Amino acid sequence: MADQVVLNHEGRTVSRLRGLDSLRGLAALAVVLFHYTTGYAEHLGFQATHPLFYAIHGHFGVELFFCISGFVILGTIERTANLRRFAIARFARIYPAYLISAVISLATAYLAHFRFLGLNAIAIALNATMLTGLTGTPPIDPSYWTLSYEVLFYLGAAVVWSLLGVRKRLEVPCLVWLACSLVGHLVPWVEEHRRLCVLLNIDYANLFVAGMMLYYLSQGSTSKLTIPTLWAAFVLTLFPPEYNGGHLSQTSYITMIALFWTAIWIVSKSAGKFLNIRPLVFLGEISYSLYLIHQIVGFAFMRILLRVGLDTNVSILLTISAVVGVAFGLRVLVEKPAERWIKSLDTRHRNRASEALPAAAYRSVGI
Repeated sequence: MADQVVLNHEGRTVSRLRGLDSLRGLAALAVVLFHYTTGYAEHLGFQATHPLFYAIHGHFGVELFFCISGFVILGTIERTANLRRFAIARFARIYPAYLISAVISLATAYLAHFRFLGLNAIAIALNATMLTGLTGTPPIDPSYWTLSYEVLFYLGAAVVWSLLGVRKRLEVPCLVWLACSLVGHLVPWVEEHRRLCVLLNIDYANLFVAGMMLYYLSQGSTSKLTIPTLWAAFVLTLFPPEYNGGHLSQTSYITMIALFWTAIWIVSKSAGKFLNIRPLVFLGEISYSLYLIHQIVGFAFMRILLRVGLDTNVSILLTISAVVGVAFGLRVLVEKPAERWIKSLDTRHRNRASEALPAAAYRSVGI
């Protein structure tokens, strides 16, 4: 769910990879369709008629999101001057939209009398951290379970990068991370401690790592460990996440992940021209807000439409249109303005600090 992708090539920057936006848009659409065709009936218990199809594998759009995040975040870290500026940029990018979406979703859930939240005041406060998976707290929106993995990945990748010194290569830390993931899959004790699994990202480490290795490959910035690290990440697809629930065979899951990685590779090598499809690019640009807002708000809207007698398929289409509109509004009114404002505060702070340096230097020598 990371945002901008600007790749470096021979010390220069090139344009945003619109094809990667399209992949993000496809991932968001898959998750939305999964919830509206499969998850809606599961959570709310009724549906007027059966939809034309059930997107039972749509939740695997999350895996694609994680792969893209690995690719994007490594490129972002490489271009960021220091850990502080990276943290501010990430906070500006993800937190304001999350906070507003969480408030909207919480209000909608209570007004619509949804009973699947199980939240008290402390749980609601802990949701503000975006780390409900780590705290063991129910998320305000069931979709928010992924945010703990994203935020912990951002934090871990940035801290490791800042500690590496002059020789900044992530293959060795990634191999250590993958080894921890493998131990987590093989040792039952680790699986029994869910918060430890979230902290170490046992289930999805290989997806983030693969994204980072694909970034190195796309830049022609490889070491002798890049390909072995990517292969190690691929081996860990032998351990699909628990929520697969038997819907996909192991072979099918491995094939799907391989297709995701191939698509990211093709997009990166085509300078973004592959899959540069405007409707999908648009969905990719609003995908973060769409992901945050689509489930509870969408379920409430769909229930209204079904209760007034609209056909299920018409209700799904109208609900998708409605949440896309809300997501676009969040993108325009919250995401981008808040990001610009927070970054401008940081810029003004740095400018004031740099202006104060000469005076401090003069005082230090008695001038």
